[in-house]
Amino acid sequence: MLIQVLVSGVAIGCIYALIALALVLVFKATDVVNFAQGEMAMVSAFAGLSLLTAGKLPLLAVLLLAFPIGALLGALTERIAIRPLLGAPPLNALIVTIGLWMIFHYGAGWIWGFDAFTFPSLLPQAPIEIAGALVSPSNLAIAGVSVLVLVGLYVFLEHTRQGTAMRAASMNPQAARLMGVSVGRVSLLSWAIAGGIGAVAGVLIAPLTFIDVNMMFLVLLKALAGAVLGGFTSLPGAVLGGVLVGVVESLTSVYVSSAFDDAIAFVVIVAVLMVRPEGLLGKPSVKKV
Repeated sequence: MLIQVLVSGVAIGCIYALIALALVLVFKATDVVNFAQGEMAMVSAFAGLSLLTAGKLPLLAVLLLAFPIGALLGALTERIAIRPLLGAPPLNALIVTIGLWMIFHYGAGWIWGFDAFTFPSLLPQAPIEIAGALVSPSNLAIAGVSVLVLVGLYVFLEHTRQGTAMRAASMNPQAARLMGVSVGRVSLLSWAIAGGIGAVAGVLIAPLTFIDVNMMFLVLLKALAGAVLGGFTSLPGAVLGGVLVGVVESLTSVYVSSAFDDAIAFVVIVAVLMVRPEGLLGKPSVKKV
C-alpha cells in the first residue's frame, strides 16, 4: 500500500516539478514570476486536443508536438507582453502575468468553451505489478517522460552555447551583457523552453483528468509550493520541491484525509517561508551596501 501511495505521489509530483521548473527557469532569466504558466499549459493542451479531433492527427504525433506548441506560445508571450517591460519595475511584469492568466483563461473558454473534455491515453488502464505493488502505467509514463525532459534540459544548460549564456544571464545579467550575451535572446529562449515544458506537463496530466479551463489552476498553486520549498533560485530545488509536494499530498490524502489535498500546498508555502525562506536548495539573497 505504501509503495503504491509513494509511486502515485512521485508521479503527480513530477507534474508539479515540471511546472515548478518552468517557473524557476523564467524567474532566473527575467526576474518574473509567471502566474500565467499553468494557463499557458492549459491552452497548449487544448491545442493538442484540437489537432487530435479536428486535425485528425495521431495521438502520438500530438504528444510529440506538445513541446513545440508550448514553446511557440511561450516565445510569442515573451515577445509581445514581456519584452516591452525590460527595465521596468518587477511589479509591472507581475501584474502583466496576472493579466495574461485572465486572457488565457477566458480566451480558451471563448474558443473551446467551458465544458470538460476527455483526452485519450496511449497506455492501458489496467495496473501492472511491480515488487508486489500495483502501479498505473500512466504514473510510470509520467515519471519516465519527466525524467527525459529534465535530462534534456540539463544537457542543454550544461553542454550548449545557448545554455551557458542562459546560466550566465541568470547569475549576473549586467556582467553577461558586457560579455556579449544577448539578455533579450536569453529571455525569449527561457520563455520558449518554459512554455514547452509546461505543455508537456499539460498533456501528461490531461488523460488523468478532464481538459477544461480550470485544469491547471491547482497544479500551478502546488507547483508554486514546490518551487518555494525547493528554492525559487534553484532548478534542482524546483524538481525536488515539486516531487516532495506530490508525495506529501499523496500521503496526506491516504493516511489523513483527502479533504486536505489542496490545502497542503499552502501549508508548505507558509511553513517554508517562516522557517527557511530561501528553500531547501536556494541561496539566501545578499543585499550589498
